[in-house]
Amino acid sequence: MHGVPTDLDLTFLRGAELIQVCLGRHQVQFHFHPAGSISVEGKWELLDAAGARIDQSDDGPDRPPYQLHRLLGLTVVDIDVSAPDWLALRFEGGCVLRIFGDSEQYESFQINPSGIVA
Repeated sequence: MHGVPTDLDLTFLRGAELIQVCLGRHQVQFHFHPAGSISVEGKWELLDAAGARIDQSDDGPDRPPYQLHRLLGLTVVDIDVSAPDWLALRFEGGCVLRIFGDSEQYESFQINPSGIVA
Protein backbone atom coordinates (compact mmCIF):
# COMPACT_ATOMS: atom_id res chain seq x y z
CA MET A 1 0.00 0.00 0.00
CA HIS A 2 1.32 3.43 -0.90
CA GLY A 3 -0.76 5.42 1.59
CA VAL A 4 -0.35 9.01 2.73
CA PRO A 5 3.11 9.52 4.24
CA THR A 6 3.17 10.28 7.97
CA ASP A 7 5.70 13.07 7.44
CA LEU A 8 3.77 14.74 4.60
CA ASP A 9 4.49 18.47 4.61
CA LEU A 10 2.08 20.53 2.55
CA THR A 11 2.68 23.88 4.20
CA PHE A 12 3.64 25.32 0.78
CA LEU A 13 -0.07 25.04 -0.15
CA ARG A 14 -1.30 27.09 2.81
CA GLY A 15 -2.37 30.44 1.39
CA ALA A 16 -2.28 29.16 -2.20
CA GLU A 17 -5.21 29.86 -4.52
CA LEU A 18 -6.76 27.06 -6.58
CA ILE A 19 -6.63 28.46 -10.10
CA GLN A 20 -7.39 25.41 -12.25
CA VAL A 21 -9.17 22.05 -12.06
CA CYS A 22 -8.50 19.66 -14.95
CA LEU A 23 -10.81 16.68 -15.48
CA GLY A 24 -9.57 13.59 -17.25
CA ARG A 25 -10.92 10.09 -17.73
CA HIS A 26 -8.76 8.64 -14.94
CA GLN A 27 -7.30 11.73 -13.28
CA VAL A 28 -8.27 15.05 -11.74
CA GLN A 29 -5.62 17.75 -11.45
CA PHE A 30 -5.64 20.69 -9.06
CA HIS A 31 -3.29 23.60 -9.86
CA PHE A 32 -2.46 26.27 -7.31
CA HIS A 33 -0.95 29.76 -7.42
CA PRO A 34 1.78 30.69 -6.71
CA ALA A 35 2.99 27.09 -6.91
CA GLY A 36 1.90 23.51 -6.52
CA SER A 37 -0.28 20.88 -8.09
CA ILE A 38 -1.96 17.67 -7.04
CA SER A 39 -2.84 14.99 -9.60
CA VAL A 40 -5.33 12.46 -8.28
CA GLU A 41 -5.92 9.06 -9.84
CA GLY A 42 -7.53 7.58 -6.75
CA LYS A 43 -10.50 8.44 -4.58
CA TRP A 44 -11.42 11.95 -3.47
CA GLU A 45 -14.42 13.71 -2.01
CA LEU A 46 -15.58 17.29 -1.68
CA LEU A 47 -17.34 18.29 1.53
CA ASP A 48 -19.26 21.48 2.22
CA ALA A 49 -18.69 23.63 5.32
CA ALA A 50 -21.13 21.48 7.31
CA GLY A 51 -19.28 18.27 6.38
CA ALA A 52 -21.85 16.98 3.89
CA ARG A 53 -20.45 15.30 0.78
CA ILE A 54 -21.27 17.32 -2.34
CA ASP A 55 -19.05 15.49 -4.84
CA GLN A 56 -16.82 12.44 -5.03
CA SER A 57 -14.74 10.39 -7.43
CA ASP A 58 -17.05 8.12 -9.36
CA ASP A 59 -16.89 7.01 -12.99
CA GLY A 60 -20.36 5.47 -13.07
CA PRO A 61 -22.78 6.13 -15.94
CA ASP A 62 -25.22 7.92 -13.62
CA ARG A 63 -22.64 10.27 -12.15
CA PRO A 64 -24.05 13.74 -11.44
CA PRO A 65 -22.12 16.78 -12.74
CA TYR A 66 -18.84 17.58 -11.01
CA GLN A 67 -18.93 20.25 -8.30
CA LEU A 68 -15.18 20.88 -8.10
CA HIS A 69 -15.64 24.26 -9.78
CA ARG A 70 -16.84 25.53 -6.39
CA LEU A 71 -13.21 25.57 -5.27
CA LEU A 72 -11.89 27.75 -8.11
CA GLY A 73 -10.47 31.03 -6.87
CA LEU A 74 -10.50 29.90 -3.23
CA THR A 75 -7.47 29.88 -0.93
CA VAL A 76 -6.24 26.92 1.10
CA VAL A 77 -6.52 27.92 4.76
CA ASP A 78 -5.63 24.65 6.47
CA ILE A 79 -4.24 21.19 5.77
CA ASP A 80 -5.03 18.02 7.66
CA VAL A 81 -3.14 14.74 7.24
CA SER A 82 -4.50 11.46 8.57
CA ALA A 83 -1.75 9.06 7.50
CA PRO A 84 -1.90 6.58 5.92
CA ASP A 85 -5.54 7.11 4.90
CA TRP A 86 -6.09 10.63 3.59
CA LEU A 87 -5.08 14.25 3.36
CA ALA A 88 -7.50 17.17 3.36
CA LEU A 89 -7.29 20.72 2.12
CA ARG A 90 -9.66 23.17 3.81
CA PHE A 91 -10.54 26.18 1.71
CA GLU A 92 -11.81 29.61 2.71
CA GLY A 93 -15.56 29.35 3.18
CA GLY A 94 -15.23 25.89 4.72
CA CYS A 95 -15.22 23.45 1.78
CA VAL A 96 -12.86 20.50 2.24
CA LEU A 97 -11.18 18.45 -0.48
CA ARG A 98 -10.21 15.05 0.94
CA ILE A 99 -7.83 12.88 -1.08
CA PHE A 100 -7.41 9.23 -0.17
CA GLY A 101 -4.25 7.13 -0.38
CA ASP A 102 -6.00 3.78 -0.21
CA SER A 103 -4.86 1.87 -3.29
CA GLU A 104 -2.67 -1.14 -2.61
CA GLN A 105 -1.95 -1.65 -6.31
CA TYR A 106 -1.76 1.80 -7.91
CA GLU A 107 -0.64 5.32 -7.13
CA SER A 108 -3.44 7.41 -5.66
CA PHE A 109 -1.95 10.87 -6.18
CA GLN A 110 1.17 12.92 -6.91
CA ILE A 111 2.05 16.26 -5.36
CA ASN A 112 4.40 18.73 -6.97
CA PRO A 113 6.80 20.49 -6.66
CA SER A 114 7.75 18.19 -3.76
CA GLY A 115 7.65 15.01 -5.87
CA ILE A 116 5.45 13.09 -3.43
CA VAL A 117 3.82 9.98 -4.85
CA ALA A 118 1.35 8.02 -2.75
